[in-house]
Amino acid sequence: MAADLYVPDANVFLEHIYARPLQEISKKIIRDAVLERIQLAVPCLLLDEITEVLCGNMESLADVQAHLRHLENLARQKVLHVVVPSCALRMKAVELARTGNKKSGWPELSDCLYHALAILHDGVFVTNDRRHFAKVKQFGHIMLLEEYGEKKR
Repeated sequence: MAADLYVPDANVFLEHIYARPLQEISKKIIRDAVLERIQLAVPCLLLDEITEVLCGNMESLADVQAHLRHLENLARQKVLHVVVPSCALRMKAVELARTGNKKSGWPELSDCLYHALAILHDGVFVTNDRRHFAKVKQFGHIMLLEEYGEKKR
């Protein structure tokens, strides 16, 4: 792959949709992908996670549909590569999810699917979940959303 690969979690897109504090960074990631400066890949789980959040938090069905169609368009235009996790990817996610402990807790398997995708494809998982970041940063291939543009890995 010519461009660097980034694996943004659902919250990266939700920052943009809900105009949260890191919205501009989220927009920059998408813009960089549109301009082919980077590549974006996500596990297919992203679509379900975003649908679930929109279902419970957005009144207008037309708005929900517009956001979901936007994601579909990004995928159709090959700006967003939606990946069905293979057994190898799922097993890497299981390995990551089992690295926690009773005191700090275990990483969520859903977050580990994103992270495993980044690890197996030499990319960077982008998240704004500080707790997940703290639990798995030793595996590399991860950055906080606020760091995007500051460093690569």
